[in-house]
Parts: sequence; C-alpha cells; structure tokens
Amino acid sequence: MKRQITYIIVILFIAVLMHSCAGLQSSKHGAEKIETSGGRIMVFPFQNPYYKGTELVGIGSPFTSVFISELRLTGRFAQIANSNTFNSRNPIDITEACGFAHKKGYKIIITGIVTEWIDGATQWSGKVDVASLNVSAYNSENCKLITSASGKQNGKWLTFINAPATRFYQPLSKKIIDSLFQ
Repeated sequence: MKRQITYIIVILFIAVLMHSCAGLQSSKHGAEKIETSGGRIMVFPFQNPYYKGTELVGIGSPFTSVFISELRLTGRFAQIANSNTFNSRNPIDITEACGFAHKKGYKIIITGIVTEWIDGATQWSGKVDVASLNVSAYNSENCKLITSASGKQNGKWLTFINAPATRFYQPLSKKIIDSLFQ
C-alpha cells in the first residue's frame, strides 16, 4: 500500500512538472496584415519596461535584436533604425520615425513597448517570470497604422531551474511576428 501511494505521488509530481512549461499567448489588433511584397522593414528600438515607477534598463534593445533576427528568419528584410535619435529609453515619435525610414527606402516601420517584465523567479521561489510586448506596424510613406499585435509569456509557479525571463525573447517575438503577417 505504501509503495502504491509513493508511485501515485511520483506520477502526480511528474504531471505537475510537465505542466509547468511556460504559457505563451499573442493577439492581433485590427483586420489588416502586413503586406511586404519587396518592402523593407525598419524596426525601432523597443521601449524599456517600467516596474513600480522604475525603468528597467537593458530590456528593450536586446528584445529588439531578437525580434529582428526572428523577422529575418521569415525571409523578410529587416533592419534596426541606426540613429542616436531613437533608443529604448524614450518613446518613439511616429512621425519622425516614418520620415527617417521613408528617406532610407523602408516601406514599413515597426515600433514596440515592453509592457511587462518580471524577472525574479528562482528555484522553488513560487514567483513567476513574465514578459509582455506590444508592437505596431506603420506605412512609412503616410504614417498610417497598418496593424498591431501584443503577446505575453509567463513561466509557471513551480520552477526547478534558474532561467531568466530573457528566455521569452525568441518565442514571444516569433508568436507576435506570426500574428502580424497572418
């Protein structure tokens, strides 16, 4: 009897462990999709998140780099906006960004804001890592909003490894890109 109870506990423990994989969701806002037929895409640095009124520096730029890498994997030409004017610490002026990209021959601009970032889960802490990103795509010629999408990924309360929330950059970027182009 004791052995059966032990087996049941082990099976339940394994089931909980398998269920503790990170949750990922995204949604598209608006009916249009991005048409790129030969159009080049300029991605502006994603704005850093804030937590309890404090800017979390160093999140937006690496998130942007991973997003661009994932965008390129889909066969699209994408480049980061190389200018001292645009950075992750300040909101992007859309009119200025459109003009900058249009002068350089880019048809589409993508801007983003990391809206939520909790990176503190450690083994057995019970805390959950969270990353959330909102992106918008604009036509650089007329600055008209084409579409936008958002996504959120979080860990589970039960974690056995020390894995930073940066592990969410790639899957969250991929999911949002899928939303934007489908």
